[in-house]
Parts: sequence; C-alpha cells; structure tokens
Amino acid sequence: MRAHASWLMVLPLVAILLPGPPAQAQLLDRLKGAAGIGQGNTGAGANLGTTLPAIDQASTPNIAGVLQYCMRNNYLSGGSVDSVKNSLLSKVTGSGQGTNDSGYQAGNNGLLQTGNGQNYSLNGGGIKQQLTQKVCDMVLQHAKSLL
Repeated sequence: MRAHASWLMVLPLVAILLPGPPAQAQLLDRLKGAAGIGQGNTGAGANLGTTLPAIDQASTPNIAGVLQYCMRNNYLSGGSVDSVKNSLLSKVTGSGQGTNDSGYQAGNNGLLQTGNGQNYSLNGGGIKQQLTQKVCDMVLQHAKSLL
C-alpha cells in the first residue's frame, strides 16, 4: 500500500516530464476525475474545472457581497468598484434588506449563488486564484449592468 502511495506522489512529476501537452492534458483529466473535480459545481474541488459560473441568476445582495469579498481579497480594487458595490447595497437597503441579507453574507464569504441552488466558491489557491480573478471581473461587469 505504501509503494502505491509513493507512485501517486510521483505521478504529477511524471506529467511535467512527459513530452507534449496532449499527454499532460490526459493525465490532468485523469487526476481531475479521480478527485471528483468538474463533476458539478458545489463540491469542495469542483471549482477547479474549466468552466466559469453563470452569474446572471445571482441576486443583487449576493453580487454586492461577492464584490466586497473580491475587494477584501485584492481581486478588485479602486474607488469605482467600491462605488458600484455601495450603489448595489443602497438598492438592497432600500428594499428593507442590506448587509444582513443571507445572499450578501454568502457573497461576502466568497460564495457566488448561481441560481437553482447552485453555488460557486471563490476560495482557494493556485489555479483557483486565476479563476477567481476572472469571476470577480465578470461579477463587476454584471454589477454595473444592474445599476
């Protein structure tokens, strides 16, 4: 059993040494399959798949919370981002909701609610950080369209 575990540790290194991207991609697909990555978008590792979440079903409070998360974690910065977030919050506050809204709280904690009970976690490192940067940019563009 221990020898088997050693091979699993060496496998990613072998992928780097293989000649050419097709072999690396095939091995990456196998590793993703073994880890359950890319098979839905609510599991712990599911967000490392290649697809980005749809954001058009996220609520206004959730979008505002995600913007706050993105700013706090330095994925977005600047006065214009803060202004968009505050404008969204004023819309939410005007409807009797606000930062206490469950959608806002989820977004503030890095969880984009993509509709139909589906969620996309923005938390993580490595490749996940690159995806999170793209999602934060998408959310900002969507937030601007809501104003």
